[in-house]
Amino acid sequence: MVRSETLRVGFFVALLAVFAYLMVLIVRPFLTALLAALLLAVLLAPAQRRLAPRVGERVAGFSLVAFSLAAVAAMAGILVVAAPSGLTDLSTVLERFPAGDRAERRIENLLGIEVPLESIVESVPQRVAELLFGDVSTLVNATTDLFLGAVLFLFVLYYLLVDGDNLIDWIEARLPLDDETTDDLHEEAYETTWAVLKGHVFVAVVQGAVAGVGLFVVGIPDVLFWVFVMMVLELFPVLGVAGVLGPAAVYLGLQNRLLAAAFLVVYGMTAVAVVDDYLRARVVDRESSLHSGTILVGVFGGVYAFGVMGLFYGPIVVGLFKTLAAVFDERYIADS
Repeated sequence: MVRSETLRVGFFVALLAVFAYLMVLIVRPFLTALLAALLLAVLLAPAQRRLAPRVGERVAGFSLVAFSLAAVAAMAGILVVAAPSGLTDLSTVLERFPAGDRAERRIENLLGIEVPLESIVESVPQRVAELLFGDVSTLVNATTDLFLGAVLFLFVLYYLLVDGDNLIDWIEARLPLDDETTDDLHEEAYETTWAVLKGHVFVAVVQGAVAGVGLFVVGIPDVLFWVFVMMVLELFPVLGVAGVLGPAAVYLGLQNRLLAAAFLVVYGMTAVAVVDDYLRARVVDRESSLHSGTILVGVFGGVYAFGVMGLFYGPIVVGLFKTLAAVFDERYIADS
């Protein structure tokens, strides 16, 4: 009898493992879309809880999805309008300098080597196209995947907003943990996620905007586009806004605008740095126990594991692992 029960349990576990593997195969192609929908659902959940009693769960969810879609479209439109014209024809970038050959001569005098700046810039569009799309069949496949991922993203976001709380209750009811531990994990997961989002994303947005003021003051063209680039770079703790401010200062120096270049360097080392330190002290250190090194590991490792969504989920996973280890030590090790 015991042997028969063991066989049944073993068979069920094997069957469950097989279907879990099949689920991984099904979900994996659209992992980025699913992770993006989950992250946005967390951000919109407070709004959903406020709107739902007034207009109903489904109307509130549909409205927030429509709002998100409109916001993304608006940001994409602003980005396209604000993007430098050189992105469509990168050879025109050299026209930003007083003279392309003069820029090449200055670089040669500075480094002692000849740099074919114009030929390098002209070859960039072809290299980027090859890297992103490859041949035509790859482009078609990428377009199809993008369309399916976008459709899945919208539907999953809607159902997470409408039934997200029920999904959480269902998961918690099936965890083999006591109620107190489950509640602690739920609370810690919620706080860690919001701490990372506010400390990681909010700081990046504000930092990019503050650095953009410096670019505007010195007359760098296409400021809105470069603000967006700096916000993205700020998600990588090692790079940050210096990835734009540094080349911008060099650009000004090549134009003989040495005073503007010096101002941009000083502005970046003072105003931008002070804002960064203040915000991280007020938001990250105050609301999260995550060390900057922990966030760095989470960002880089997350990008390798989850792609672009790893910028957000990497630090969250690392933070949740820290929380799980602390709860395990408190609940099971310390009490034993």
